[in-house]
Amino acid sequence: MTTYQVDQEQLKSLKGKTILITGCASGIGRATAELAHRNGANLILADWSEAPLRDLAEKLNHNSNVIFQKTNVAHWDDLIRVYQLGWEKFGAIDAVISNAGVNSGEVHLQHEIDPMTNLLRAPPLDTLEINLIAHIYMTKCAAYYFGKQAGKKCQIVLTSSAAAFLDTPPLYLYSTAKAGVLGLMRSLRTDLPKSNITINTVAPWFTATPMVPKALTDLWENLPANTPAGIAIALLLPIIQPEINGKTFFVAGNEIVELEDSLAKSQPQWMGEELSRNVDEGQRRLLNADPFE
Repeated sequence: MTTYQVDQEQLKSLKGKTILITGCASGIGRATAELAHRNGANLILADWSEAPLRDLAEKLNHNSNVIFQKTNVAHWDDLIRVYQLGWEKFGAIDAVISNAGVNSGEVHLQHEIDPMTNLLRAPPLDTLEINLIAHIYMTKCAAYYFGKQAGKKCQIVLTSSAAAFLDTPPLYLYSTAKAGVLGLMRSLRTDLPKSNITINTVAPWFTATPMVPKALTDLWENLPANTPAGIAIALLLPIIQPEINGKTFFVAGNEIVELEDSLAKSQPQWMGEELSRNVDEGQRRLLNADPFE
């Protein structure tokens, strides 16, 4: 198990970097924007909640080194416009933090019948659209705009969740989406560095924000809980340490623990030694041969 510490001196390296952050009007995203701004970063802020987004931008000296745009991250046209807005303002985008997400009530195991057809209605998929599809869009846009800055090292950071690893009923589609974010990072972490791009995920455990129901906060009692400011440090970690790639930072009680290395090291234990060797060799062949091209 590897834990990571970040000190104030390291955060100073954010000065002059241009960072696009989604889901930044409140909670974790807002804390991340505030911390990056205090350390001299230029910010491109995107969120659907326009009033708190505008309030944040104004507090952070809007029109100087901060711009903002009301954005539905699940809509491609909205998202590409905010990237272009940032590009036109700053002439560069150094890093993106894809943090937007929702934790709405889920009805996956509740069944609604359409009175017109007397058949089961399809489940709403907005949770997947915001918590997974938007991250897919973000990585696509980031790779394109980073590619316009040949030779420059750039970073993508995706907010996943402890729900990618742990059973989290009744958040069925939320957990599905967050596991998908983890899979997206793992699928990209081999190829993106060829273009000087790193990609990492942050997986927060319980985090105390205004969105968390009081009943859940009471239930948690003395278990380790994150603060938005603690998660902000984890989200900025891959930007201030740009050599980091392909990692998952599980955050509990504001402690940052990297999981990917431990999972890889313990693979023979949970997969079996022979199967583990064969899987490693199969992966080596696939990655070296590019059989899907």
